[in-house]
Amino acid sequence: MRLSLKFMNTLIKLSLVLFCVSILSSCSSTRHQIRKSYRTLSLHEKTIADSLLAYGLNHEALYTLMDTLKPVSSLKMYRFPLLSVSKSQRDSAIVKLKEIQMVAERMSNKEIYFVANPYKMADSVYKNVQLYAIRKERLQSIIKQHTDFYSKLGITENTSPEMVLSITENGNKYDRWRSYGYLFGYPDYAVDFFVKAGKSEDSTKQFVKRDFFAIPVYARETGYFTYAMPKEHKPGEMDYLIRDKAMHTLSKYKVQRQKFIKDNQFKATKMWWKTLKNFSS
Repeated sequence: MRLSLKFMNTLIKLSLVLFCVSILSSCSSTRHQIRKSYRTLSLHEKTIADSLLAYGLNHEALYTLMDTLKPVSSLKMYRFPLLSVSKSQRDSAIVKLKEIQMVAERMSNKEIYFVANPYKMADSVYKNVQLYAIRKERLQSIIKQHTDFYSKLGITENTSPEMVLSITENGNKYDRWRSYGYLFGYPDYAVDFFVKAGKSEDSTKQFVKRDFFAIPVYARETGYFTYAMPKEHKPGEMDYLIRDKAMHTLSKYKVQRQKFIKDNQFKATKMWWKTLKNFSS
């Protein structure tokens, strides 16, 4: 029996070592890929990439790029005059859209995807295009967790991130709200409340009162990673777990960020690939 227990302990220790090695190897591979992709960009494209990453890291995308709290984060929204009667306006918008799409494609890697997804709605001139940061493994995990819901939309864990966003954006209103709620990392009860409240408002034309739970980001304490909850609902264990984990990541980010400011400019892309290992520990 002693030999058996000793053997089992050895196996457990070996498994833990292999697991840690696997994580570090994956992180190292991702860092190498980010650096390699960034170096293939032109100076203008690097400026776009740095600007996008700086904005994302300073806002809620920090919890996608450097954490797993948010499977998907909004990175930046663009308004392109793609429906303008002016051909020169349309051509100029297409050039800019292509730049964003190309940078998003180049900066994507096996763990993080950047996807520019058009909004369903548009006005007479402008089409809104939202750039998202997506952590693929967490996206797949969320889809598995809510298989019954996503399977009805034709989404499985093998659906590409681009298609998940496209199906979500172009689905019916309530499915759209629910899917985005899950993808943005909100607790199930908050997603249920938001959808139920929306249906009630559509039916009764009366606004359903609510409170909000905010997780701070670097740029602001409230208004970004924030979700609705029933009026006078007391935050529970899940809410505080999300906030505590976020605060841990945010405090790390504040320390690391200072190391990558040179000549009053934040070297966001460099910080991203150089500190991934620190954030994964």
